[in-house]
Amino acid sequence: MQSKTETDRPPRLRRWAGRFAGSAAKGAETALLRFPVASLAFLLFSVVSNVAVADAAFVSERAFIWLLGALYGAAAASIAATLAAEARGWSRIASQALAFGVAVVAGAAIYWGGRADNHLPALTAALTLAIPLAPFVARGGPSRFWTFTLWTSVGVMLAFLSVLLFVLGLSAIFELIRFLFEVGLGSEAYEHIYTTAFTLVGPLFAMGRLPRSFEDGPELADERLVGGVRLLVDWVAAPLALATAVLLHLYAAKIAIVGVLPKNEIGRIVIFYALFVLSLRVGAEPFLAGGAWLTRWFAKVWAPILIVPLALASYGIGLRIAAEGFTLQRYYVVLGILATVLVLAIQLVPRLARDIRVMTAIPVVLLALSAFGPWGASSVVGASQIARIVEEFGVRVPGDEAIVVRTSGSDKASLQQLRSRLSALSDADRLGDLRPYLDADLRERLQAALRSQTSWQALQVATDGLGADLSSVSRARGRSFVALKSGTIDIGGFDRAALGRSATTIRQSERMPGGEASSSAGAEDDMSFSLDGDRLVASLNGVSDSFALTDAIAKLPAGLFSAARVDSAKPVLDLKASSGRTLRLAVQRLVEEEDGRVTLLQFDAFYKAADWR
Repeated sequence: MQSKTETDRPPRLRRWAGRFAGSAAKGAETALLRFPVASLAFLLFSVVSNVAVADAAFVSERAFIWLLGALYGAAAASIAATLAAEARGWSRIASQALAFGVAVVAGAAIYWGGRADNHLPALTAALTLAIPLAPFVARGGPSRFWTFTLWTSVGVMLAFLSVLLFVLGLSAIFELIRFLFEVGLGSEAYEHIYTTAFTLVGPLFAMGRLPRSFEDGPELADERLVGGVRLLVDWVAAPLALATAVLLHLYAAKIAIVGVLPKNEIGRIVIFYALFVLSLRVGAEPFLAGGAWLTRWFAKVWAPILIVPLALASYGIGLRIAAEGFTLQRYYVVLGILATVLVLAIQLVPRLARDIRVMTAIPVVLLALSAFGPWGASSVVGASQIARIVEEFGVRVPGDEAIVVRTSGSDKASLQQLRSRLSALSDADRLGDLRPYLDADLRERLQAALRSQTSWQALQVATDGLGADLSSVSRARGRSFVALKSGTIDIGGFDRAALGRSATTIRQSERMPGGEASSSAGAEDDMSFSLDGDRLVASLNGVSDSFALTDAIAKLPAGLFSAARVDSAKPVLDLKASSGRTLRLAVQRLVEEEDGRVTLLQFDAFYKAADWR
């Protein structure tokens, strides 16, 4: 006979769900009371995200992205402002007023502050990284900043991990109900659940776990947690940083001895290495003096081991910029080099040398500055690429002082360079800067595309108008597409359909002695297909015929090869063999190699039965 305590004990799953619900409710309550402005911003963020999931967007795709960015930026800025005010002992009314004002300014600046000059990822990243830093600007100390950042990071990670586990468990329960009772939620409902969990519940839970104390040092932190961080620093992070330093110095020695130029990727490799070293220097602050011997050695050499890799990266990126100009990637490599150099420079100032707040603030400030102004990423890339395009392709109009970009007489290599420069402008949202250098008709078409179409479509207008067809760029490196959007197909005079067919490349062993392709045998009255070079081979009832694909594929719009699979309906290819037989294909998937060979084709085929008798 079971005891009362055993029979009354709730199931483990119910206890876990109850604890999670209670913890989530407490976290949400804390967030709402402590960060009401940010909570409202995240609520609106979640609502807008769910509208997007429901495919009921009320603004253009471009404006929609910036609206989400503005709401997130407003939330992050208000959290930073609230923490800064709390750390300085401001009253609740004053701190919330500051949070509201900062949120309005940040949100409005992001949304209306000039789309071309604001690089959204940089600005939102800078605002996010400013959250743990804000309470310790001109107050507190490095050790308190370290402890606050540790608990903030742990709290945020635990919050989102808890939400992830909860929604996964909830999904498993719903699927079990569906399996057992044949009743369940649709896929769209799951999308809304996950969207709400990660855009509203997760942020509220995370805000509820932000530390309230700004005066704790490492000695007051949980001993087990700090011990785990110390172990990670002593035996994983510090050895990795030192080993990577050895490899980069050996590579620099190879360049000096052999005389070879740095590889194209060296800039990004060095920046990731510098970021790792600086993050380790900040994260290992409490353990540098009393850590393992590798950690103590790292504390002595972390600054010198960055000098040679930075020189190497500077040399390599300088060569690329001199030859090809700035792109967003190169701009941020330069920005990373500058941030690291400034961190190294403050080591010469005794009062700032060991202050990890300053080390953290430098890259955050530079990242924020990169989002706007003439020094920002977008403006620098735009000016650099426009200058090179005008220099290489600009032609002075007879009888006028105007310079117009024209490509007549340009070779293939020059057009490839132009495509690369136009792509860089598009990535930086500066394609519109090219308008003063275009003929009137193309200028108007580009203006209309920038105003009402996607960035890819605007790029296609520019490249096509300048004689640099995008499809040749895609084909130069191979291309493919998948079309999953439902649509209607006109079958014309065809009276038979072969649905869900797939054709792959024929191997040499599958050829018949006469050189003709042998298609894989199918059932009688069942058409089968295979690919032979640039031709599709169709077989039915012992009769085979081949159809040329090259011209038909060339007529497909270039944008199809970059569009999302859910946004593309199946394109139709009309094929005709030399025998007069015809096929109509509704293509779901196509893979084309660099040399133009089609290696995979999935489609529905329509044909006339009389042609194959």
